[in-house]
Amino acid sequence: MTDHAEDAARALREIALIKERAAGFQDYQAESHQLVLWGFVHIAGYGLSALLPDFLLLVWFVVITAGLLAGACLAQRSNDIIPGIIWRYSLVIGSILLFVILIHVLYHPLPATQAALAGPLFVGCLYLIRGAHFRPRYIFLGVTLILVCLIAHLLPQAWFWWWMSLAFGGSLVLFGLWLRRY
Repeated sequence: MTDHAEDAARALREIALIKERAAGFQDYQAESHQLVLWGFVHIAGYGLSALLPDFLLLVWFVVITAGLLAGACLAQRSNDIIPGIIWRYSLVIGSILLFVILIHVLYHPLPATQAALAGPLFVGCLYLIRGAHFRPRYIFLGVTLILVCLIAHLLPQAWFWWWMSLAFGGSLVLFGLWLRRY
């Protein structure tokens, strides 16, 4: 009798593992679109910051607003795959924005390049945390984003915006395309 109970318990554990992996793949697919979108938002934001350094606040207000609107539309489309994603998306993006705003308010004045690293470093850390919850591909993404930011901090200011545009924004796009396969 105990053999049957152990077999049943093992089967239930395997089913739970399969369900978790399937949820992970759904998460990767839904997230891939957001990564590509926010990669292009950052490519545009950092590129325009390099070209229009006197208008940083306006540049970022416009690109973040556009990203929020497009991201909400993408999340709405994913609502069939992952129910309730809209409120979670809003909470995550709102938390990131709140963190960045608080950093800017509490530590004002910050040099523009240091201030521009607050959000990307936070996002990198968030992906590390998400990766710890059975999403190992996010660990690789988080580490990559953090390393890109650390390299940017060491670069001369003339290279900073272009590096962040290509390396940070480009990393988000490439990881989004990579996760789309799963």
